[in-house]
Amino acid sequence: MKNLKFTATIVILVLGVYQIPNIAEWFFGHSRFRHIQVNYVLIERISDAFGIFIILFYLLGITYKKYWDGKTFKKIVPAILFFFLFIITFFLIKEIYSNFRAVDKLYTYYKKNIGILGDVFMADDTLGHRGVPNGSGVSVYPLENRQISVPIKLNNEGFRIPQKNQNADSDTLMMFLGCSFTWGDYSLAEENYSSQAIDLLKYKSLNCGTDAYGLAQMLILAERKIPQHHPKIVSVQYSPWLADRARFMFFPSAHGVMPFPFVTKNKDSKFYIHEPFFRSSLYNPEYKYYKTSPVSFLDKFSFFFKVGFPVAILDSWKQRIAQWKMTFGILPIAESDNQKIEQYVYERIYEICKQNGARMVVLNIGGFGYSDEQRMSNHHDRKHFNATMNSELIKNVSFIDADSVLRADIKPKENYSKYVQWGKVSATDSIIYDNHPNPMAHKIIAKTLVEALR
Repeated sequence: MKNLKFTATIVILVLGVYQIPNIAEWFFGHSRFRHIQVNYVLIERISDAFGIFIILFYLLGITYKKYWDGKTFKKIVPAILFFFLFIITFFLIKEIYSNFRAVDKLYTYYKKNIGILGDVFMADDTLGHRGVPNGSGVSVYPLENRQISVPIKLNNEGFRIPQKNQNADSDTLMMFLGCSFTWGDYSLAEENYSSQAIDLLKYKSLNCGTDAYGLAQMLILAERKIPQHHPKIVSVQYSPWLADRARFMFFPSAHGVMPFPFVTKNKDSKFYIHEPFFRSSLYNPEYKYYKTSPVSFLDKFSFFFKVGFPVAILDSWKQRIAQWKMTFGILPIAESDNQKIEQYVYERIYEICKQNGARMVVLNIGGFGYSDEQRMSNHHDRKHFNATMNSELIKNVSFIDADSVLRADIKPKENYSKYVQWGKVSATDSIIYDNHPNPMAHKIIAKTLVEALR
């Protein structure tokens, strides 16, 4: 009976400690306390450490005098064995605890029903992820009193298109390669710079820009789509983070693991694109059920096995195994020099364009942030481009510096935050909810692109 009461007390204590981060987030999320800066990550780490040590000392307590006691430490072999088992038990408890926390966070995220919803992305063995052919969905972001909801429509190749067909007066096809800036995150497809540029030029359009893509995916798409569609013009986004993503190997996702293609070298020291190490479990279409299913114990239990285990646990172990293999030289490691990655990718895209009779333009877009200082720490310029690329590419490719035009349009007493996504939370107040370009910024980028082409 004593052991049963002791166990029940420990279970209640562990569950209570486990909920501390959620309680803190609920408490400080109240409007009266929202001005207080709280480090939720630190709170979670401290509470999880308490929970792990409570479980560990519980196990020590119920095994005391059964498997160990003071005499255990009087002999070397039993003492070493005890500490060895203690360390293994500690890391095992930590792993189990961390897994429960990861699945719990994933379940909470699913029930918020935010982010990209619908048939939008699917796993891909080469690209990591890609658009669902003829898919559709919405991007949802919660504000204090409402939700931002932006529709997404994809063509038969899985690329984003406007809700209404664009009318072209010309047979000229223009292709766009880039990331979410080119995709147009949290903007209507009609408002992104590719659509606005096409409206002005009256060209046909193929926007291959995709959420979270980097230079590796951009090169793969160039190799596939330029020979297939034979565009007259290819606009290639030029931003610092695109090279980062071509060396990450795993995209820094908030939930689950996103293996990415990356730039590396073969035995002859020649660059190539290595495919993702494994197929992510994040994009299973069956998981959509849990976005709208009612919250219950059975729902969460089912979620753990059907979604949580493959996404938060199995993929995490696949990532660790891949990282161990990289450490021992069994798997290749990405190139670490961003400038070399940029040189390889842009020069390779240029060669593909030249072979297929396409004109390549490089569109320079910097990072968006609240302040000019944030922006300046995440942008390229013509000088960097000229120092990176070979002379033939520099001579024959149009470098269009939209970043400089955006900066020049900032008036006194303004800053770069005028170009990000704002949402109204009251009649008189708005907040920044996303740092991707807003329609105003897209319009300036489009006009800069069109003027340069003309």
